[in-house]
Amino acid sequence: MHFTTLNQWLDWQTSLHPREIELGLTRCRTVAQRLNLLPPRFPIISVAGTNGKGSSVILLDAILSAAGYRI
Repeated sequence: MHFTTLNQWLDWQTSLHPREIELGLTRCRTVAQRLNLLPPRFPIISVAGTNGKGSSVILLDAILSAAGYRI
């Protein structure tokens, strides 16, 4: 395939998926419910972002371990 403009390439990319992508978490929740994973039996901390996740998790691990939590 050869595209001469960005818009042509974007249109082609859009045509590859039969319907609009669902960006919400509804499908994830449905799977978790079917697998009987809700509610979680333990606290969960989610770490997200572009940079600093590793450092943040190491710091959380140290804090929670020092407080006597099992990580």
